[in-house]
Amino acid sequence: MNILIVDDHEPNLYLLESLLKGNGHQVISAPHGKKAFEIVQAGDIDLVITDILMPVMDGFQLCRRIKNDPVLTAIPLIFYTATYTGPQDEAFALKIGADRFIVKPCEPDVLITAVNEVMAAAQKGQSAVSGPVIEEEEAYKLYSERLVTKLEQKMQEAEREIETRKKMETELRQSQAQLIHARKMESVGRLAGGVAHDYNNMINVIMGFAELALEKISPKDPLYSDIQEIIRAARRTSDMTRKLLTFARRQEVSPRVLDLNETIDGMLKMLDQVTGKDIRLSWHPKPGLWDLFMDPSQIDQVLLNLCVNAKDAVDTAGRVVVETDNTRLDDHFCSRHPGFIPGDFVTLTVTDDGCGMDDQTRERIFEPFYTTKAPEKGTGLGLATVYGIVKQNHGFIQVTSTPQQGTRFILYLPRYVKTAAMSD
Repeated sequence: MNILIVDDHEPNLYLLESLLKGNGHQVISAPHGKKAFEIVQAGDIDLVITDILMPVMDGFQLCRRIKNDPVLTAIPLIFYTATYTGPQDEAFALKIGADRFIVKPCEPDVLITAVNEVMAAAQKGQSAVSGPVIEEEEAYKLYSERLVTKLEQKMQEAEREIETRKKMETELRQSQAQLIHARKMESVGRLAGGVAHDYNNMINVIMGFAELALEKISPKDPLYSDIQEIIRAARRTSDMTRKLLTFARRQEVSPRVLDLNETIDGMLKMLDQVTGKDIRLSWHPKPGLWDLFMDPSQIDQVLLNLCVNAKDAVDTAGRVVVETDNTRLDDHFCSRHPGFIPGDFVTLTVTDDGCGMDDQTRERIFEPFYTTKAPEKGTGLGLATVYGIVKQNHGFIQVTSTPQQGTRFILYLPRYVKTAAMSD
């Protein structure tokens, strides 16, 4: 049996041709209705299987041309299409002379059974009625309605695809930007760690010799106060190098199982003094908070730096809110936040209603020595220290901020779960 298949999509032609040839049929293909009609006119075609929407001439027009031709009208025709907008499509197809209307995709057996049934009916003279089965005017009217409906459907599909692609492109750009930022922070961390380690060794030597010199001279000596200034400056520098080592995740720590709520409870008086009397500090602990495995001193560093940063952002009167919670990150959340991994986390959130920051500032806040404050107000190492501690403990940071509205830092710290091996 010679079967003509008509479709403007090459993969569809290939799959359909493979299926029909596998069932013993000879197959000829055409990319659109005009070419198909020329092949049918040339003769020796037993069955036509056609899509609907195609360039040059669509499937409905092809069916009309075949069924209006006295020589060709007995050739059976099957519509095999994915552009199905409703039962009106099938009704119109049958009205203009089609033998079957099949919506793809369908099971191969369904299509082969339909082919066999249509050909068996044609051989018995029971194919579609020869000649036009509806008046020409009605046919054109119905054809126009179906064509408009299908074009509207295609436009909607195209619009959805465009929106999807735009969204994917935006997410890709964001992921690339976050990846570049993460790599930059990693490189800065390695550089800062190496410099800080060597610098710290030299500072220790300076402090050591200065203290020895101090022991050898009288407090009344004019040099005594000068050497004291050298020691004080060296200690301040040593503190900066420790912060750099924290950012580079080279800080020596003594982690233990702890309750974050209890740790913060012990800091509230100090934090209240840090934020000042004009700023209201609110504390909202989550009952039943999961345990962490961290060095408590690191919690002190993180919360102190975040609260100092919030105080500077608020400047005068305002509010700082500290919260804890249990959070489970799933694959969907992590797919929208590159660098995050699924799992159970304890969150520490610090929110202020201060001046906020723009996107350009937010992207750089964790870089060492980057600051928008006046020189006498900060070194630019506070948030770098927070970043280093969170990363050292395999956590993540999420920052949201709007200029003139405030900033929120959410720290995701991995939940500690006691394993059987640890309990032995």
